[in-house]
Amino acid sequence: MANKNYRLYGFLLYYILKIVSKTMRKKIIKSKEIEADESYIYAFWHNKLIAASVTLTFVEKKAVLASPSKDGELISVPLEKLGFTVVRGSSGKDSAKSLINLIRLVKNGYSAGTPLDGPKGPMYEVKHGMLYLAQKSGKKIIPVGAAFSNKWTFEKAWDKFQFPKPFSKLVCILGDPIEIPPDCELDEYADIVRDELLNLDRQAERELGNK
Repeated sequence: MANKNYRLYGFLLYYILKIVSKTMRKKIIKSKEIEADESYIYAFWHNKLIAASVTLTFVEKKAVLASPSKDGELISVPLEKLGFTVVRGSSGKDSAKSLINLIRLVKNGYSAGTPLDGPKGPMYEVKHGMLYLAQKSGKKIIPVGAAFSNKWTFEKAWDKFQFPKPFSKLVCILGDPIEIPPDCELDEYADIVRDELLNLDRQAERELGNK
């Protein structure tokens, strides 16, 4: 019953987001190194989930990892209605079933995405799951930075989740593709991806004229 209620809340969240999104102004800045006919692993922070979801609508075949928790049930409905194939599971490297499902989809031409610090944080700490997916699938990671000009920030949430206010502006920056070599140390690349995501978020804020 609880999961059914959360799906109902998910439908409500989707229609609220749909209405707000229609009032928003969006500016998307893409790296010239991104190839239109290639699939990628799109990486972003958990508090930027809304920004990434409304930006990646241009990707035709896309899959996303959502937590098996009630919160995951809540967000799965909007993601499904936005055209994502939702795989339920953890983003940890040891969550074999969900990662195998994502690898299968990616090898069949899907792009994949998930918050790198989700589902429970700590905030801005890169988990190895998506790095492992990129490494095993041979697909490059696209770091996604974003900022809203006007937003609600859920201060009590572990990630300080962001939801745009009506008539706000969204700037989303898709950075240069990052390759994860098959024999590399994932900790090293976790630092590289983290630094790039934080840098792109700062760039997006500057595009909005924020300090």
